[in-house]
Amino acid sequence: MQHPLTATLETQGRSARWLAKRVGVSPAYITRVIQGERTASSEFKGKVAEALGVPESLLFPETRAA
Repeated sequence: MQHPLTATLETQGRSARWLAKRVGVSPAYITRVIQGERTASSEFKGKVAEALGVPESLLFPETRAA
């Protein structure tokens, strides 16, 4: 099953490298988060959602609105 972040990047025609530049991390970090090798912080999730212009809960389904 494809990670929602991967699907969103593909839909928007964006790359992990582009996203990494926008949020201030390495492309490898983005890849590790997608592969489940790293746990994304809430700060990172917020930056990613803002950069892509979509709700955080869409990209990271484990994130629940309070």
